[in-house]
Amino acid sequence: MNAASLILLALVAQATPSPASPDEKARAQVLLKEGAKLYEKGALAPALEKFNQAYAEYPSPKLLFNIGQASRDLGRLAEAMSAFERFLTEATDAPADMTTEAKKSVAELEGKLGKLRIQCAKPGAEVSVDGKLVGLAPIAELIWVMPGSHQVTARHPATAPAIEDVEVNASWVHTVVITLQPLAKPVAVVPAPLPPGVAEPVSPAEPAVDVQADNKPAPTPPKAQEGVRGRRVWTWVAGGSAVVFAGTAVIFGVSMQSKFDSLNKSCGSASNSSTACTQSDIDSVLLRRNLANVSWGLAAAAAATAGVLFFVEGRSVSVAPMAGEATGFVARMAY
Repeated sequence: MNAASLILLALVAQATPSPASPDEKARAQVLLKEGAKLYEKGALAPALEKFNQAYAEYPSPKLLFNIGQASRDLGRLAEAMSAFERFLTEATDAPADMTTEAKKSVAELEGKLGKLRIQCAKPGAEVSVDGKLVGLAPIAELIWVMPGSHQVTARHPATAPAIEDVEVNASWVHTVVITLQPLAKPVAVVPAPLPPGVAEPVSPAEPAVDVQADNKPAPTPPKAQEGVRGRRVWTWVAGGSAVVFAGTAVIFGVSMQSKFDSLNKSCGSASNSSTACTQSDIDSVLLRRNLANVSWGLAAAAAATAGVLFFVEGRSVSVAPMAGEATGFVARMAY
């Protein structure tokens, strides 16, 4: 800690910013000394915490000098600038060397920071920069911030929150206009007045309730027609049909091949016309071939149907009837 800060330790008891009890001054003095020791050891964050606690106990403007120094050394340049500016404005009786040191720090920080001019037309709205409250609208002073992206938020109980993003450059003043929109209020529906001579309609009396009838169990409403998930009956039927047709095709194919081999041995290679195959023999082979081909086709169709039903039949199906204007009763099916 430099000489200016050490002078502050001796003068804090002389400053009288506001009425305070001796105990508050004593606690502030103890906290300030603890912070000075931590600052000299290089423990900047704990030292700044002690300085802030001392200022909360006894808000002497001279303490802002220590807060500014610790904040600057921690890299919190915007907080340091605000502390130094308040020190120069409020601590009018501070020693000259402390004032000179504060002005020097302000001059160095001006080129490293940017400023925000926040304009909010809703009086009393809470204005925050990057989640830290900076005051209530209207905000008269400029807000020091580090270069980069920042978020300005305004909140008021009677309006919806508003957020504005701004990109800040060093040594620039950026104007942020934030507008709050009022909350929508429910509109009460007022019934129209009745014409003169017209009596207000009276709601019909409720029918008497039969206690015995109420004790009876209510009839169960009819359930919608739904397909049962997981019971793929037609899928199994189609799959079984595919197997049956495939087996039939194999039987006809084997029978055709057997008949063909038999005829080929007996009359297929003979040159004598007396032993040639008759037309009925040839037709029997052709019939077996055609039946085998038909069976294979039916097996393929049944297999394809089983595949489609596997994905379709497992889903629940509801059938909702609706009355058409000219077509009568129409059934609508939806998966």
